[in-house]
Amino acid sequence: MKRRQDDEGAVLILVLLVISVVAVVLGALLSFADTSLRTTINLRGQASTGADADGAVQAAINNIRNSTSTASGNCFGSSNTLSLPSFDGTTSAAVACSSDPASAVRIQCPSLSNCNRPGSAILTLGTTATAPGEDGLQIKQPNTSTFRVHGSIYSNSTINVTGGSLTTNNAVYAKGPCTGSIQSTPAPSCSSTVANPLGADPGYAPNVSAAPALQTLPACTKKNSVLTFTPGRYDDAVTLSSMMTNSSRCSGSVWWFQPGNYYFDFHNSDPIRSSQLQPGSDIWTINDGTLVAGTPTGTLSASTTIPGACVDPIDSKTAAGVQFMFGGDSQMMVRAGQAEICGGWKPDGVNFDYTKPPVAIYGLSSADSTTVNTLGVTSVPTTGDYSTTATVTNLGTIDGTNAAGFKSTNAKLTGSLTVGVTPTTAIPAGSILKSATVRVVHRHGDTTTSDSLNVTLTPNGGPTYPTASITGENGGSAWNNDTKSITLTDTSLAAAIYAGTFTGAQIAVTSTVSKQNDTESIDAIQLDLSYTSLRAESGCTTAVPYTGSSTSTSCAVVTTTNSPGSQFYVQGTTYTPKAALDINLNNLSEQVFRFGVISRSLQIKQTGSFAYIGAVIEVPDDAPGFAYAVYLTAYVCPAASTCGTTGNPVLRAKVAIVDANPSAPTAGKRQIAILNWTPTG
Repeated sequence: MKRRQDDEGAVLILVLLVISVVAVVLGALLSFADTSLRTTINLRGQASTGADADGAVQAAINNIRNSTSTASGNCFGSSNTLSLPSFDGTTSAAVACSSDPASAVRIQCPSLSNCNRPGSAILTLGTTATAPGEDGLQIKQPNTSTFRVHGSIYSNSTINVTGGSLTTNNAVYAKGPCTGSIQSTPAPSCSSTVANPLGADPGYAPNVSAAPALQTLPACTKKNSVLTFTPGRYDDAVTLSSMMTNSSRCSGSVWWFQPGNYYFDFHNSDPIRSSQLQPGSDIWTINDGTLVAGTPTGTLSASTTIPGACVDPIDSKTAAGVQFMFGGDSQMMVRAGQAEICGGWKPDGVNFDYTKPPVAIYGLSSADSTTVNTLGVTSVPTTGDYSTTATVTNLGTIDGTNAAGFKSTNAKLTGSLTVGVTPTTAIPAGSILKSATVRVVHRHGDTTTSDSLNVTLTPNGGPTYPTASITGENGGSAWNNDTKSITLTDTSLAAAIYAGTFTGAQIAVTSTVSKQNDTESIDAIQLDLSYTSLRAESGCTTAVPYTGSSTSTSCAVVTTTNSPGSQFYVQGTTYTPKAALDINLNNLSEQVFRFGVISRSLQIKQTGSFAYIGAVIEVPDDAPGFAYAVYLTAYVCPAASTCGTTGNPVLRAKVAIVDANPSAPTAGKRQIAILNWTPTG
């Protein structure tokens, strides 16, 4: 029997192979589909949990925004945990709040005096008692103008708006009455007797504690150049003003004040440096060119324009700035020139100190310290009638044991001697002499009569001062510590101390007793010199009231005029607690004061047209380091009626909280900045 020669058997095998392959592939696909379905379900659950965590942190942020919590308290009322039961249907959540330890030390604001920005955009400190007849804040402008401020306003006396309106995004407070149109949120609180920390002087300290070295002006030889000024002390307003006029040899130039501290204590109107300085006023007038103070934003040249020529401390946490300090009756006037002054954060030796504001203009207050330097006897050029008892040992210290003495041989006998006195510590150059007092510790024996003394002071290398008399004392065993102030009719002593060349003086003492055989004894002779290194504002700058009148005896420490081309900008805090500011604005196109103004009185006059519609004066919301930071950690509990803060968190966020007044936050007005947002599940 023949075998069949067709392919039916092979086909069967192929069919079986195809069925097997299809079955394997189908099984794999079904398994993959099942895995994908389970993954989709899991991802959907994770997404839901993540969304719940997002919502919980957003709820926590909103809770903080509408609270009055502070850096030293809890985030959520009495607790640092926000419980959100049944937050999303059957799902509950909780958010734990904890402070950022890095920010807790360096950048919190426990009080307005220890904060890196003022509590208000404008604070005036003069009161109706200390500055009668003077407005705290006065604004004069056209009826169609609006003077805008960003931040709160506080006047310890009055607010007077003449024409137009004053508007701010925050609160307005005044202890005296308010006049004119004022718009604020909430409504202005005027003639208020309620205590408010915003009205207190923050008492900022100057960047230096002693007068820096006297500097010379840069050479003025070429027009339209860049003249570089060195940080230090400047005392000649006349020469400084002469440089900055359109008739000077360097007119049209940029006056660049390098970063650092500048102390302006002008002496053109007093006789201390009369032989070295041109007589004139103590007003430094910028009448030409462009003054740029601080770190430049680019290469300076005659074509440099302001504002924006120096680095603003709001924009940079590390750029160095300047501090312009004014002492005595020293003043600055911006007339036809232009000026931009940029403060900076003060280095604390290693890092930058963000606990104090970048004060750009500083008026030295009356709280500046006075030094008393006691000069004891270091030599006895003439022993006179005191003979061998007149020694440095016997006369050098007040000890009541060793003394120099002479015995009268007849009535009305006078004994004399001359001693030399030397400073125990060097008196720094730039010191202002406030008083010179000769001290004589003496006694005599006769109890029925009085002695009398005369003292004559002769500074080393200087003329002799007129003889001064000391009223005598009755005799007895007690030592009499008598002093005599030297009338400084001659300026040689003050001039030598200011120049740093004073090395000491000689003091001649004569004493007279009334009875024969009476003994006069001197225990010590001293010269007490009282001086200050940084002179507080005085004279016309502290005289009240300031009215802006040319006939007034008072003056403003900073004055700007409405002359064509005049511009003035301060990128930093202005602090003149004892003096007034008189600011004239013309064709304004930018903010004038950033980081707030604190002064005795602020008087502003607006004229011309204004293209700029923003805030003329502001205190920033986002000063570097001002906000205090917290961590918000979210926990989610599905299918649970409550949720705790244990286990694995789902989300962690770091947020910064910014308040207009850090010591008294306003609910609903707080700014929240999200610094970090990290899922952790």
